Amino acid sequence: MRAKKEIKRLLEENKYDELNALFPNKRKLITLLISSTYNRTEVVSWRAMEAIGQIATDMSRENPEFVRELVNRLLWMIRDESGGIGWSCPEILSEIVKNNPEICKDIATVVASFHDEPPLTPGVMLAIGRIGNIHDYFYDFAAPIVTSYLDDPDPATRAYAAYAAGELDIRDTEDKLEELTNDTSPVPFYEVGELKDMTAGKLANTALAKLRLNAMLKTASVLNN
Repeated sequence: MRAKKEIKRLLEENKYDELNALFPNKRKLITLLISSTYNRTEVVSWRAMEAIGQIATDMSRENPEFVRELVNRLLWMIRDESGGIGWSCPEILSEIVKNNPEICKDIATVVASFHDEPPLTPGVMLAIGRIGNIHDYFYDFAAPIVTSYLDDPDPATRAYAAYAAGELDIRDTEDKLEELTNDTSPVPFYEVGELKDMTAGKLANTALAKLRLNAMLKTASVLNN
């Protein structure tokens, strides 16, 4: 209990280096961090997810097997035999994959494949966006999935799908994103260490801006060549 309180304090103060130094047993630390990820209304939960991704990155340099074991553990937690306690696992996995794209590149599509599990769907959309366009195969797999959720009845699902559309640069989503720009449905959104009050419309606007900027840059590149 004392360890959990100390972890919460360090996460509240955003002191990852102290957290990492205080708990040399990384397996135990990750177990404690996973148990801190369940309340998505608290910034501590999101910082805990981010910290797991950072630990996996640090460990991958000396022990890649540690990362593979962690990924397998999180995938097991998502599945039915875990009793449904793994609802934050897609987001945690996205932090690991985006920081370790070479070791975990095959895991990206596995994370996206859980999109049709209703409790997981918003988190999977967010995870796809966090992972980003890491390779062509992931884009080809994830783009149709993301596009299909842009008009989902659940506000968080369509908001995070809009975010993912921008991060993957899915060109044919502009019309749907335009329709979403006036959506005032509130959703939590974690960015740069802080949990922000966001709306589906704001995320759609940001995604549209990214798509248009990328299109301009590509056009400029073609003209310059």
